[in-house]
Amino acid sequence: MTPLVQTRDLTRLFPIGDTTFTAIDRITFELQPGAFTAIMGPSGSGKSTFMNIVGCLDRATSGSYLLDGVDVATLSSDELADLRRMKLGFVFQQYNLLPRTSSLENVELPMMYASVSARDRRARARQALLDVGLDDQHHRSSPHELSGGQQQRVAIARALVNNPMLVLADEPTGALDSKTSGEIMHLFLQLNRDRGITILMVTHELDIARFSQRIISFRDGRIVGDEPATQREMTMAS
Repeated sequence: MTPLVQTRDLTRLFPIGDTTFTAIDRITFELQPGAFTAIMGPSGSGKSTFMNIVGCLDRATSGSYLLDGVDVATLSSDELADLRRMKLGFVFQQYNLLPRTSSLENVELPMMYASVSARDRRARARQALLDVGLDDQHHRSSPHELSGGQQQRVAIARALVNNPMLVLADEPTGALDSKTSGEIMHLFLQLNRDRGITILMVTHELDIARFSQRIISFRDGRIVGDEPATQREMTMAS
């Protein structure tokens, strides 16, 4: 099976005054379709820089990155934008919802740049919200009328509405309490297990990482650990 994400000797350097900071140092990594993988590491370990490169929000200084077999280094800025819109979904710690816009309209936004008709946008957004457990009442609500967990569900629906190949989740439970965090992670589990959605997630919390299948540990810009998340089956049964 061809990896969905494949990096070889991926390196990202940042100039700082007269010196150079190595944020990512020769990372070789593969992510298979349908996988659910967590990335952990202390602040400054390089995990967010790596996620930005995988999400085509930043470019590597050297090394290679293939997304679904395509070398992203060969793509123009417009081609990268098209790739992000059609193949990637993003979920962040801060939900990044438009404040004076309904949940339904927030979820429609990614489709407005993808030549989707207004009728189809509305139908697909409604279904995406239903898929994450939000009913018609929540569809009409604006973000300030929703709890943090409900806002994150809207953000997840927005990430899924274009049927991406890969969902990138950066600290998706970082702003939530433990009970709501568990609910959101069980939603990710369901999406991964039942719909086969590939998920790559950054988290500081081991309890959250254990919802995944595999935990990658970063330190000083390098991968220092790669092991199965042994409590996943127990978590799924709970």
